[in-house]
Amino acid sequence: MVLTIDQQANLFGWESLSQVVGDSKVCTKCGTEKSLSEYGTVNGGLKRPECRKCMNEMVAIRNKLRATVSEPPEDYCCPICNKTSDQVKDYGGKLNRPWVLDHCHKSNEFRGWLCHRCNRALGGFSDDVDYLKRAIQYLQA
Repeated sequence: MVLTIDQQANLFGWESLSQVVGDSKVCTKCGTEKSLSEYGTVNGGLKRPECRKCMNEMVAIRNKLRATVSEPPEDYCCPICNKTSDQVKDYGGKLNRPWVLDHCHKSNEFRGWLCHRCNRALGGFSDDVDYLKRAIQYLQA
């Protein structure tokens, strides 16, 4: 099965033609249609899937969690890929730390520390276990 560009974009929550209506689009977090000027941009000028207000709320949640949890120890390894901080130090870019604070997007509770790649992978699947199971089945086929 071949997916269209919009279908591929939708798998990861990115902007698609179905989300953009003229000069506005629907925020993936609050579900509100807003002007494109209310969205930040990412790689290559794509509009983020969530509006700036929702993005700011997410940043505040992460900052609050960071203030309450300890950084992982030096010998820590990612619980998904089992790589150490030396092995993942460049995953998030030169300015980023090796570990990302992972949290449940429904309860906002801290889940643990992940490397950038594993965190992005879970985010790409919207933290949805059914999506991940289907991905595993696809890879095993």
